[in-house]
Amino acid sequence: MEEIVLFVDGGEESKAAEAELEKRGLRFKRVDVSGNGLRGWLLFEYGTSKVPLLVVGSAVFVGLDEIKRGLAARDGNGGSG
Repeated sequence: MEEIVLFVDGGEESKAAEAELEKRGLRFKRVDVSGNGLRGWLLFEYGTSKVPLLVVGSAVFVGLDEIKRGLAARDGNGGSG
């Protein structure tokens, strides 16, 4: 199974993205980037410091709308794991 990591801060989009993953019953690692210097690492690693940022295997989705689209496409591709 692919590792799923959600990078968040305390904002509303982050909370909504987390709820979206929970609604789908996905197991994921939640990483809070507020106040710990991880935003700089996100910029280095993924080319953006914007959150929410979702990493599913080698796929990266930035922002709530992109996360929703990515999850919908994943659901539609027969990913029954």
